[in-house]
Amino acid sequence: METKSVIVVDNASYKNVQLNRHTTSNVRKGEMIFWLDKHGIRYSSDMKKAELYDLIKMHKPQYETFAIDCLLAEYGHTVIRLPPYHPDFKPIEKKNWGIVKTRIAANNVTFKLRDIQQLAEQNFATVTMEKWTAVCIHVKAVEEEYMSRELKMDSIMERIIINADDDDDDDDDDDDDTSESTVS
Repeated sequence: METKSVIVVDNASYKNVQLNRHTTSNVRKGEMIFWLDKHGIRYSSDMKKAELYDLIKMHKPQYETFAIDCLLAEYGHTVIRLPPYHPDFKPIEKKNWGIVKTRIAANNVTFKLRDIQQLAEQNFATVTMEKWTAVCIHVKAVEEEYMSRELKMDSIMERIIINADDDDDDDDDDDDDTSESTVS
């Protein structure tokens, strides 16, 4: 049996070619409505174009299909995407790739693809399992710090969110009574 892999991909556009492009904010309102109807997403007929697009943005991730995902799925592999704009979560960007790119740039004197490939292979060979493990451990610590901060933020937000649906008529009545008595 062949080994199955989980492949972690960043959000570079050349790695994430979409097979079913979603609608953009530049299309007509009718096209947005067509997209929402096609995906069975409920909306109100009096919604403005901007509101429809917000609804599309909220739902589009579940309908995105990427070419690389389909190709890898054919062989039993799974793709996980990193969140956009978070190089902190990319072990290869943290240290190893940056070091290799710097070394290649410093030693690239011929500017020939064959020589660059050889420099890359030589430099990647210097990335030991120990170095890679250390970088992955560092990224895991960064992830845990982000999660810790998120939990703290959730806790703070819960305390300060005002629920507009709460109907506290008693307080309003008291305020009205107070203002009336001071006016007299």
